[in-house]
Amino acid sequence: MSFFFSLLTDNPAIRMLQLSLLGAAVVAIYLVFYTTRDILLRTRSFVYQLLCILLVAVLPVLGFFLYLLIRPASTVRERETEKMLRKILKKELSSSPSPPTP
Repeated sequence: MSFFFSLLTDNPAIRMLQLSLLGAAVVAIYLVFYTTRDILLRTRSFVYQLLCILLVAVLPVLGFFLYLLIRPASTVRERETEKMLRKILKKELSSSPSPPTP
């Protein structure tokens, strides 16, 4: 821990600036990692994945909010599950006998 503080200046104002920049860098890196994980789960399009990751990497906070607006609403797994359920329900409804009419 003392090694970390030896990298900082003795001037308190500049030290606060250094710590603020370090905090901003940590947040930016977190946003890029979160976006990467999230977009890999939401689409299989390499171009779309790359575009979203670069958007957040180049414009960290603004890019992240833009990413939240343009990302797919559901994950690939959710879409596949929903498609499978629709197929099963359609099969069940088509194979069930029709109710008697009075």
